[in-house]
Amino acid sequence: MFRHKLYLAFFLLLLITLLQTGLAVWVSGVASYHVERSRIANQMLSEFISLGADKQRLKVWVAQALLVKESPIHQRDNYLRQMNNQLLNLNTLILHDQRLAESAEDYAAISQQMKTLSILETNVQALQRILEEKDAQPLSDPDLWRLLIEIFDNLEGLDLKHVIAEAIDLQRQRSAKAETAAAEALSRVRSLVIGVMIFGSITAILLALLLSRSLYQPLEQLLKGTSALADGDLSYRLPEQGHSEFTMLSRSFNQMAASLQNSLKKEEEHSRQIEQKVTERTRQLQHAIEQLQSAEQQQKRFLADVSHELRTPATAIRGEAEISLRGQDKSPEIYKESLLRIADTANQLSDRIDDLLMLIRGDQEMQLRLRSVTVEQLAQSLSKQAATALMQHGITLHNFEYIPDEKLHNALLIDLDKIQQAVIIVLDNAARYSPAKTPVALTIQVDSVVEIIIADSGIGISDDDQQHIFDRYFRADGARKHRPDGLGIGLCLCHYIIESHNGLIAVESTLGEGTRVKIQLPLMEEHE
Repeated sequence: MFRHKLYLAFFLLLLITLLQTGLAVWVSGVASYHVERSRIANQMLSEFISLGADKQRLKVWVAQALLVKESPIHQRDNYLRQMNNQLLNLNTLILHDQRLAESAEDYAAISQQMKTLSILETNVQALQRILEEKDAQPLSDPDLWRLLIEIFDNLEGLDLKHVIAEAIDLQRQRSAKAETAAAEALSRVRSLVIGVMIFGSITAILLALLLSRSLYQPLEQLLKGTSALADGDLSYRLPEQGHSEFTMLSRSFNQMAASLQNSLKKEEEHSRQIEQKVTERTRQLQHAIEQLQSAEQQQKRFLADVSHELRTPATAIRGEAEISLRGQDKSPEIYKESLLRIADTANQLSDRIDDLLMLIRGDQEMQLRLRSVTVEQLAQSLSKQAATALMQHGITLHNFEYIPDEKLHNALLIDLDKIQQAVIIVLDNAARYSPAKTPVALTIQVDSVVEIIIADSGIGISDDDQQHIFDRYFRADGARKHRPDGLGIGLCLCHYIIESHNGLIAVESTLGEGTRVKIQLPLMEEHE
């Protein structure tokens, strides 16, 4: 049976695997041992160097304290604390190094370092005691200087500089030796690992050749069968001969092919149903995406519109309040009139908010509150609102009216608040883009239509930009340089309002000289 051959191959591979595992464990132990010894040697070297450096810094601190009397105590304490920590670390490292030592030479070097460490501990303790005694009972500077120099450089006839230098040199030698030993051990281990790998590879190749002879013909038949299935020939069947595992596999393959052939028709039907559902869901998703994109555009448009729509009446309210509060106290009647005008403007503000809410809900046309307004009422209202708006910018209004007496009582069917809003938008632009204290002219004249003309002496608009000034969010380059703020929706709203009243708006401008905006509104017919 083929399974017996497999058992033998698996057993051999298991032995090779166990051998490699044991080797890996041993290699890991050897590497860890030498790496640990190298790490301890290097760390001890670092601690000795740091100890010598901190001792030298403390000596400089003492000299500075004796000379200028201004050395901070906390700095001295910090040096002493670092030196004690370094001595403690060295003690710990030496004990660890002693546990890892494996030769008489290692023990002799460790003993030498322990002796050096004991000398340095005695020196640091004596130095700390003298400095603390100095704080409690000051000594004369010459005595203190002589005592500290002796402690810093000598101890029981030993030159401490030489002792530290020898310790550092010895540790450098031990560190280099540890690194060399680690490298040699790793080299030996590498050779052994390569040998085991070669042995395992040869064994695996031999086993593979042995098994491939037994597997080739059955697998070749199976591959033909799978290729036939992959090409869509579900009627292909494998020969079923003998009693081996491959015969059982061929029988199972034939059963699978028959099952696939029966399931294919069901799967195709199910796929058609899924495709129909996916198509329907895709259409729904596309529709939802379009709705979301439309909602996003409406939201952006709403935010842009609300910024400009609410600024105009708010400016009028503030201007009316500032005029009423300016100068001496006025009579209650004057305040009452001012409050009534503020209330009217607040109502306009409320109406504009309603319009904006209607706009964001998707209304295609502006909601106008049309009523009959005489030419005289329109002229008075526009003149008053224009003066108030321009006063906020410190600009004088030159108001001209050319209205024949017989035309004063002619009526217009308009939303007066919207017309005021449109005119205020133009006046606000004229004030913003004109030199300071330059007057703005408002002219109202009546013939077959009511014509409102606003003229300024501002920065003007180029011929190319005049073609786009009524586009939403458009701002000319000159306007951006003059005033970086602004959304570019004012004239668009103004154009929308005038067109909603069946009126016309036109702009004539010369760059650097000024702008003239003309608004025309139709009069009501007599029978209306």
